[in-house]
Amino acid sequence: MGDVDRLRAFLAIHRTGSVTEAARRLHMSQPAVSQQLQALEAVAGRRLFRRLPRGVEPTPAGLELAEQVGSHLDAVEEAWGQWLGRNAGESGNIASMRGATVFLGGPSEFLTGRVLPALAPLLVAGVRLRVQIGTDDVVTRAIEARELDLAILTHDLERRGITVEPLVQEEFVLVAAPDVAVELGRVRSGTRGARQLEKVPMLAVAEELPLIRSYWQEVFGAEPDTIADVVADSLPALAALAERGLGMTVLPRHVCEDQLADGRLVQLIRPRVAPTAQLYLAWGSGSRRTPAVIAAYQRIHGLLGHG
Repeated sequence: MGDVDRLRAFLAIHRTGSVTEAARRLHMSQPAVSQQLQALEAVAGRRLFRRLPRGVEPTPAGLELAEQVGSHLDAVEEAWGQWLGRNAGESGNIASMRGATVFLGGPSEFLTGRVLPALAPLLVAGVRLRVQIGTDDVVTRAIEARELDLAILTHDLERRGITVEPLVQEEFVLVAAPDVAVELGRVRSGTRGARQLEKVPMLAVAEELPLIRSYWQEVFGAEPDTIADVVADSLPALAALAERGLGMTVLPRHVCEDQLADGRLVQLIRPRVAPTAQLYLAWGSGSRRTPAVIAAYQRIHGLLGHG
């Protein structure tokens, strides 16, 4: 396994541009990583990196080696991690997850409302979770920098070194407090329904009404003819304001499912085809290679994935 360890160190240096950063990612000392690189260069018979004032850059030989072995080593390590994850319960490898850390990223509400509860058994097994909240651009950069193992994206992505697969169709609902719903009566679809709602205060996540505009177009076949009465960049805050009778809003169902279940909020209309948006699960090459990450992937995909 000596050459594999040396290649792993080489790839970490190549991908981070730094021996120090590679050591941090590999949980090794900097001298140990430097020794791995020196041993690989001795076997290869040529230099693989040139030192810069800050970090290193690959030589032509280093570029060629990274191109030829990178994807293959990632695939081997990922396959090994998947095998360990599948056989953890039978072989006692569940113990190998204790103390491991899984790095997750994505939108706040979906991570806290759906993903983290799905991973509760891993916490019991001793796995640590580190969560980075951010937009698709933020978490994509973090995946590329190998700072995240798994991430939730709101849009599909074609980027070399990142795998993206559909995870779940998220339903959107138009909600308000029960008193507001009673006053409105039965809300109809089409432009007639849109007119029924014109006098109800609008609670939005942004001035551009992104969720509301999309919902109005799909359900009512019209543009919302209004300016938001309240703008708050927090979906749970909008749910709380609607619950207090301050207006109506459009939310992903998971954000308000507790309020809907116990009657604090009411779904104003049940369209024949509910508006939805696709969410995606993404990871970088070689990320799914440890039992803990594989277990996290399997639980997220198994419990949430039906997209």
